[in-house]
Amino acid sequence: MTVTQATPRVRSRRVSVPRRVRTLATLSLLSLALLLGVTAAGAAGTGEGLRTIGHDAGPQVLATTGLYRHMSSMDALVAESLLLGAEYGEQRQADHTAYDTQRQQVTRTLLKAYELALDNPAEQRTVQSLIEGLGRYERLAARARLLDAQSGHKAGETPEAVVAVYRQATDLMHRELLPQAYNLTLETGTIVRRAHAAEQSAAALAKAAVVLTGLLALGLLVALQLYLTRSFRRVFAPALVLATLLAGVGTVLGVTLLSRQDSALDEAKRRGFDQVLTLTRARAISNSMYGDQSRYLLDAGRRDTYEHTFLDKAQAVAYLKLDKTSLPAYQAALDPPDPKDQKGPRFLGMLAPVVGQDGERVFQAYQAFQKSDAELRKQPPAQAIQLWNSTLKEDYQRYDQLLEELTKRYESVFGRAIGSGDAALAGLWRFVPAGLALSALLILAGIWPRLKEYR
Repeated sequence: MTVTQATPRVRSRRVSVPRRVRTLATLSLLSLALLLGVTAAGAAGTGEGLRTIGHDAGPQVLATTGLYRHMSSMDALVAESLLLGAEYGEQRQADHTAYDTQRQQVTRTLLKAYELALDNPAEQRTVQSLIEGLGRYERLAARARLLDAQSGHKAGETPEAVVAVYRQATDLMHRELLPQAYNLTLETGTIVRRAHAAEQSAAALAKAAVVLTGLLALGLLVALQLYLTRSFRRVFAPALVLATLLAGVGTVLGVTLLSRQDSALDEAKRRGFDQVLTLTRARAISNSMYGDQSRYLLDAGRRDTYEHTFLDKAQAVAYLKLDKTSLPAYQAALDPPDPKDQKGPRFLGMLAPVVGQDGERVFQAYQAFQKSDAELRKQPPAQAIQLWNSTLKEDYQRYDQLLEELTKRYESVFGRAIGSGDAALAGLWRFVPAGLALSALLILAGIWPRLKEYR
């Protein structure tokens, strides 16, 4: 009987082929693991930006911006109730009710701001300082209203003792509390801007990394498929073809979802958050302007001061370059030179980003408010109070309601964008790992029959 021994070449082939298959398969599996890791890291980075802007610092900024308006409104309501006389009993009671409503809103906003600032001791101290300061303000406001009720004066004839106490209250509000509320907004606004910039850089890097690792995985899978085809005289291995397709789909899906998440966050920041922040600030400053009008009528000794602060705030809301810096010059410059020009002059300031039909509506409402103010300052005290309590108040409310309408519209844009980003993040965590895990199993299923042939 003749015994045929395997030649060295055959033995070498029986050793080298399985080794190369295992090597290529191992590299393919490692590349899929790397792809999954890179995708997860990118998702975690962009997810952190989404959490900061959409669920943490972003809402805190918007809440604290509203805080400024509510606090300013509290002070304006106190001034209004002190200005009106006993003959306006029902309206004064309505002012007291509105004051309590604003105070409750301030309390809720401060609690929310404190909750959102649990990891920031500096912001917590600012919130605590505001709470303490508001307690002092309310004591002064209550004392002024008590003295006012005891005096029984007529509208526009507020006793000097009442005005003196109110001066302490309004000075506390405008020199200490409102700047603290504004600084709180600035601090958290900086966090949002930094988070957005960091997320953009991280997203660009993550997408590039996913593309590169995805191409590496696909290249290795194709190399494995070609090697098996050449070594085993088969056209293709169905499991490996499906694994390659899943790896390609996982790469494309990962890049797509990261891009969608990045786009959603960018839209939330630029078309939602920034617009809401600007309009909310404009509304807060405008509310303070409206309060300056009642303070102007209440405190004759500080009329020049309140007129000057009114102009400063007006320039912040809608800035115009003036040859002569005065409130009458500013209000005259708001009138368009051509009566047919409904858009008015070009201006900067907080209302400048509002363009198109919305910009036209806002500017016309703001212009009407300023015209009523100009007329107010020409009237004697009694007529000025009547104008302030009728036409001017109506003009301001129309302007304020329009700003509120636009703000809510952009808040919806912000909410939808954050929701889209959250959905993209959830989809990324759900589909990409599952697809890559299935691809890995298919690789093992594809090479296992071939390796069995060499046992």
